[in-house]
Amino acid sequence: MDPMPATRPENARPPVFDRIRTALPGWAGGVLTGLQGVVLSYLVVLAPALAAVAGAPSLDGSAAVDWSGSATIATDLWLLGHGVPLVAGDSTVSLIPLGLPIASAAILAAVARRFAVKTWASWGLSVATFAAGAALIGWLGAADGMRAGSATRAAIVCALIAAPAVAAGIWRAYGARLRVLDRVPDFVRAGLRLGLGTVALVVAAAAAVGGAWAVLGMDRIALIASDLHMDPLGAGALALGETLYVPTMVCWMVAWLVGPGFVVGTGSLYAPDTLTVDALPSVPLLGALPSGSGGWWVWAPLGIVAIAALCRALLFRRIGLDWESAKAGGVAIAAVALGLVTLAALSRGSVGPGRLADVGAEVVPVTLIGTALVAAGYGAVWGTLAGWRAVRARWTRDDAPAPAVTEPAAPAR
Repeated sequence: MDPMPATRPENARPPVFDRIRTALPGWAGGVLTGLQGVVLSYLVVLAPALAAVAGAPSLDGSAAVDWSGSATIATDLWLLGHGVPLVAGDSTVSLIPLGLPIASAAILAAVARRFAVKTWASWGLSVATFAAGAALIGWLGAADGMRAGSATRAAIVCALIAAPAVAAGIWRAYGARLRVLDRVPDFVRAGLRLGLGTVALVVAAAAAVGGAWAVLGMDRIALIASDLHMDPLGAGALALGETLYVPTMVCWMVAWLVGPGFVVGTGSLYAPDTLTVDALPSVPLLGALPSGSGGWWVWAPLGIVAIAALCRALLFRRIGLDWESAKAGGVAIAAVALGLVTLAALSRGSVGPGRLADVGAEVVPVTLIGTALVAAGYGAVWGTLAGWRAVRARWTRDDAPAPAVTEPAAPAR
């Protein structure tokens, strides 16, 4: 069989999404992008909740199915994932399952790539529609007296999520170039590249360390899960909810790597040099928390220095060692500090009353210590490369042949 042609014939019909996008006006594509983002992200939590409650009657013999209760739980979880705390009596749950806004951003980017067009109006309508849908969910899902605040907060948070996500989808579909970025100095671009790359590698290292602790805690996770005695659908719904909190735990592991660590309830502390454990809720995911401290673990913060040094060394040719490189390093350190503040702040909150009102890492210690470790890594590479350049230049001067001495020519007679 002959291979398929690399390009589509001119008379071939375009894909279905291209036909839809061509048929719709630009504003309609933007509205459709926002609507699909709201519906699909809401289904991420609604579908498992409905499946869990639908499977329960077949196991316990009950004939009633609490559809409204499952929808309420899904709505509360969706709003919690988009910045609206869950208030139940005297307790407040404000710890954000960061997997949910990440899923919303991914959905928006994928839908915008198919339906939005390359105009500011399409982008703005996509963001506004997604924010309006979130406000509607916040209004309907909040209790009396809290509807206005819930709707406003959901709209603001969802607009902040949708703005870059829709822009990324449009950029992937059409390509884009913002001419205003041409005015940004080169050292700012280089510094942002270095800082964001460092934060990305730190998060990846934290995820790897958290995965290692999860493997070491497999027995605890299995024991907690078996003690719950859940049916398969309920266990699946719980597993999905825990998955949404995995990025939150990765942010906790960033604080663990930096050194100050994090708490899961007042009186507890998970850090490389200290492990103070108190009673925890019966949630299998919490079995993946660090179970050791001291010994070699106290050197874990040096991993941040090594990551920063690696990033600085990889970008040596792009950044260099001159005055511009020093300014780029300052921009990178500022970007790292902002990234650590964001990670610590987003992963901090409460999960219940009493001691569980304090969960997460302290923003200031994590930011200050983490920024200092990154600066040390950058400085170590800068000093090493500058010293090597000076030594090599001196060797070059010492090995250079001495200039030949020529005698003056004799005067002509």
